[in-house]
Amino acid sequence: MKTSAFAKRPILLGALVALTTLVTSEAVAIDPSAVDVRTTAVKGSDMPQITAKAILSQPPEKVWAVISDCSKYKGRMPRVAAAKLVKKEGNKHTCEVTIEVPFPFSNLTAVTEAVHEESAGGMTRRWKLIRGDYKKNEGSWEIKPLEGGKKSEVKYTLHVEPNTALPSSILEAAQKKAIPDLFVRLEKEAGKL
Repeated sequence: MKTSAFAKRPILLGALVALTTLVTSEAVAIDPSAVDVRTTAVKGSDMPQITAKAILSQPPEKVWAVISDCSKYKGRMPRVAAAKLVKKEGNKHTCEVTIEVPFPFSNLTAVTEAVHEESAGGMTRRWKLIRGDYKKNEGSWEIKPLEGGKKSEVKYTLHVEPNTALPSSILEAAQKKAIPDLFVRLEKEAGKL
């Protein structure tokens, strides 16, 4: 039995609506160029501290749900090969996270202790290195509500010195390139919650 052109129209229209919905949901994601990334020299270190800021269209609670749960970083954060919560005592979270590094270098693993703080003014996660493949690995995530809690101002600070043979200039360039993608992924993952 032949299908008429009129019978095919609802199917094509449905496919077009579905495609438009997919394209629209992707278009809502933050533009990587909207992420303000800055570096600051750190005395006694070859690696600078990197600070990045952006406005996300997700409420702080959803952004915090992604950032505060290190056990799910593998599925939610870019370049994470493995992640687990080692221990939680009050607001202290000990996490082990392995970052994928391109061949021929080995992946980098860090065990860090993070302190989580939540208040009406926002949420903060600050961590420091306990042990791992780094000389230094410390930083923070700070989330503040905007527009009555409909959006979030997110600030990411990072200072790492991995134990690797890569020149610091290459590591710094890689970090600066990867951080805007981190914010794009954060917005996307928060939007799924």
